[in-house]
Amino acid sequence: MVRRYQHRLQAAVMLAILLFLSAALRGAPPSAYDLLPSDTQAVVWVRDGEELVDRWEQTQLARLAEDDAVAPFFEARRNEIRDRLMEAGWRLKIQPEDLADYSTGQLALAWSVKQDSPLKPYITMLLADVDDNPTINARMLADFDKQLQSDSTTKKTMDHRGITITHYRLPPRPGELLHQDTFVAIARGLLIVTDDQAMEEHLIDMALGERGSSATLSTDEVFQQSRQLASVDGRAQVEYFVRPLGFARLVRAMSGNRSKNSADILAILENQGFDAILGVAGQLVLGQEKLDIEHRGFVLVRQPLPKSAAALDFPNEVPREVPSFVTGRVATLVATSWNVEEAFWRLEGLVDDFAGTQGVFDEVIEGLKHDPTGPQVDVAADVLPNLTNDIYAVTDNKEGEVQVDSRRNMIAIRVKDSQKMQQVVDKAMKGEPDAERLEVAGHSIWKVVHREDQSVEGLDDFSEFGDFEDFGTDENAASEEPEPLLSNWAITVYGDYLFFASHVEMIEQAIRQMEETDVSPLVEQRDYQRARAALEEVFGNDHACAWQVVRSDRAYRVQYELFRKGELRRSQSMLATILDRLLKDEDLRKKDQVIKGEGLPEFDYIKKFLQPGATIVRTTADGWTFGSVLLSPAYDVADQGTSTDTARTSQTESASNR
Repeated sequence: MVRRYQHRLQAAVMLAILLFLSAALRGAPPSAYDLLPSDTQAVVWVRDGEELVDRWEQTQLARLAEDDAVAPFFEARRNEIRDRLMEAGWRLKIQPEDLADYSTGQLALAWSVKQDSPLKPYITMLLADVDDNPTINARMLADFDKQLQSDSTTKKTMDHRGITITHYRLPPRPGELLHQDTFVAIARGLLIVTDDQAMEEHLIDMALGERGSSATLSTDEVFQQSRQLASVDGRAQVEYFVRPLGFARLVRAMSGNRSKNSADILAILENQGFDAILGVAGQLVLGQEKLDIEHRGFVLVRQPLPKSAAALDFPNEVPREVPSFVTGRVATLVATSWNVEEAFWRLEGLVDDFAGTQGVFDEVIEGLKHDPTGPQVDVAADVLPNLTNDIYAVTDNKEGEVQVDSRRNMIAIRVKDSQKMQQVVDKAMKGEPDAERLEVAGHSIWKVVHREDQSVEGLDDFSEFGDFEDFGTDENAASEEPEPLLSNWAITVYGDYLFFASHVEMIEQAIRQMEETDVSPLVEQRDYQRARAALEEVFGNDHACAWQVVRSDRAYRVQYELFRKGELRRSQSMLATILDRLLKDEDLRKKDQVIKGEGLPEFDYIKKFLQPGATIVRTTADGWTFGSVLLSPAYDVADQGTSTDTARTSQTESASNR
């Protein structure tokens, strides 16, 4: 009997050796990171397409997309959504979803720079492991051919190192001069699709092992370091890497969109040192038992940050507790620690560059202090020294039917001396012609409504874009008065906080709550408790520079309902509104919502699929590490231990656990 087991063991060992030798002779598919050029500006890498689909299907978002009331919307608008992706810059006409029946492993989407080509300074690439079976591949290529062929498409084939390349040439898109090219080839079980012939041939060489001295992304120092600091550990279904400014330039070139404002935003950011943000890397793990999505990443910077980029000064001092002014109806809560007193002055160069004139920043500061018609506030002496680093941003929704002004925003900054800060606010607001002083529980709140701005609909909303024409007034006279950044806002100081809000009612509710209790009712609500517990369980409880909690069943209500009504363009965040008016992008304001959402069910139907999420950010010597979670219904506050990478194995099992 012992001899029989020995024979079986020997046979098993021999079989393992033969399998190993067979795999070695065949050659394991190379990683896309080892093929892509070192100047790749962005890449999204999927370890295994089938695994990604399996893990995605375990999430609540997948269940939402597959719900009988929602799925018809996506099916009916599949081509519309595809066209929007094409407009955004994906020009290859082949989507990752087209590989669902053919991909056998990794999938990578990447964007790189094309040197000395001002009309088309970018290259788009798709790499995918496929079965190196001629019959299967012929069927796949035939599917691609049907999709790419049209009356205006030309097709030809060429040979490179014995590999057939099929070249499709499509006509230029409206408003463009160049044709759209797609090159398709298969080399050693690797599908290679690009929009550049030289890159197609280069990637074929790499796949065949003819690499020479070509530098690859995997050897790039920024790529390596950012991945290491992001703790990319091989568990993820999706990984990514991006060089922010470089990729932003490519996106602008691909989309053809450029603001008509004279300032080149990307050039300004580079000039002010933001190119010191070298790279961002991260990973997403999907469909775990307690977490639908676990996301961790790292922003790598070159230290010390120069010029205005040095304003990105976030000490790891953000308080963990929730301030008492935060109501129980909050949708999102962000807590941030920013070195206000020092970082503020570093914005000088950025402001001057945006204005196009050096010295504008100083003129504004001096004007605030000395202009007899201005607020006569000394920012350096009276404002900044009285601000702490603690900043909170809160959003919630107005009750009732969703309108364009339903989303409300409030910022609160903790102050050192509330009495002195209130004096500064009162002094500044008394000179504001559109300011109205309100009394709430014996306390003054300043409300501002720019009533002459008749083009802005819904003056109770920060997020209106509006049509800011002069309505026949003298052009020169109109240009003398700068357009207000916001049409409606409110400000006051109460307790230890300076409040600034889009709706005066938001401040009123905060004050009343502070008078009633020292504890925010949010901390007693289960979705908040679950989100904070998950954040600490996955990413630890070390001090941070920022954290956020998102109550998804509240946070997305307004945007979703406005999307259903076709009014999403009219609703933006406070920051987006300010940027829009600063950049004066008139075309953006006038654009209609392209994809219509009238076929979707009401929000009350879909909110059962939405789970809370949370994010945390920490400053390090090399940049910022960040992590976020989106919970599954299985996550309970009482759970102990560390979140594990265990996929939910079936719909039935996961449903029973919930």
